Amino acid sequence: MVSAPVRETTNTTTEQTAERRIVVAEELGYCWGVRRALDIIEESADPASRVAPIGDIIHNPQVVERLRTRGVEGAQSVVEAEGRGIRRVAITAHGMGPQLAQDAAAHGLELIDTTCPLVTKVQRLAQKLVRQGYYIVVYGDAWHPEVRGVLAWAATSKSVAAKKIVDLPWNAPRGSKEGASPPRKVALVSQTTKNIDELMAFAAELQAMVVPEGGEFRLCNTICEPTSERQSALKRLIERDKVDLILAIGGKKSSNTARLAEVGNKRGVTSYHIERPDEIADAWLADVRTVGLTAGASTPDDVIEEVVDHLTARGFSPPDGGIRPVDPDYVPAY
Repeated sequence: MVSAPVRETTNTTTEQTAERRIVVAEELGYCWGVRRALDIIEESADPASRVAPIGDIIHNPQVVERLRTRGVEGAQSVVEAEGRGIRRVAITAHGMGPQLAQDAAAHGLELIDTTCPLVTKVQRLAQKLVRQGYYIVVYGDAWHPEVRGVLAWAATSKSVAAKKIVDLPWNAPRGSKEGASPPRKVALVSQTTKNIDELMAFAAELQAMVVPEGGEFRLCNTICEPTSERQSALKRLIERDKVDLILAIGGKKSSNTARLAEVGNKRGVTSYHIERPDEIADAWLADVRTVGLTAGASTPDDVIEEVVDHLTARGFSPPDGGIRPVDPDYVPAY
């Protein structure tokens, strides 16, 4: 008579523990380009000889704060950095236009370049497309430093940043008798951290405007592999792991983290973009059995682990095997 209730209690406890669990995306957190940028800036860090990235070296406030204690503190311009007595400036991982190097040279400042090579690839591609006679459309946020940098390297008035058709300087297809229509040759590139599904939908609309009357449209999918991998891994959390809630961890300025939360919400799973574990509301976890975790490409492992610890303290079992293994020698094919 004693054994029966003991078995029942044990089984119930096991089921409850298994039901409230954390599942981590197979691809999340730091990408190769971010690790490379941080390696470069950390090797350059010296409190006795400060360096100022023009902007945030990456879009993660915890990392920016840590670097500040080592003599790395951002500035908005070369003039501001020089005014603070700083003799070294850095291009962030997002890249910038050629003007920054010119400004640094004019003021006699050392320039450190941490631009992700995958962003440099888009910059060079934009230049090539301009030489080939294309009008350049950059699918992305006009305010983002990466997009501004690509447009600056393209160095042409025949270029625009857009996320919707209404953002374009045209409102009618080629051959239309009314409105403004696009030129004969239009090429589309993308900010590296955008959503592939949204890019393809935008491309289809743009192509329909360009191709009539002998128009030529070229799509260059420049969304980087790490971004695509993280979005695909997020979709597997939904389709395979059947998560009830998704937490996308990353700085509020992080475009690729914001896209992860958008992908989750558009696929019917409530998803939140959080920067720190204390942002997680109790109401979010009510009736949730499986929480899916993902993180943007500029989110360090310890920030992800803080979220895991926070959820574990609230009764969720931690992910098997931790967050994920890291191959420090990995280099993408670009």
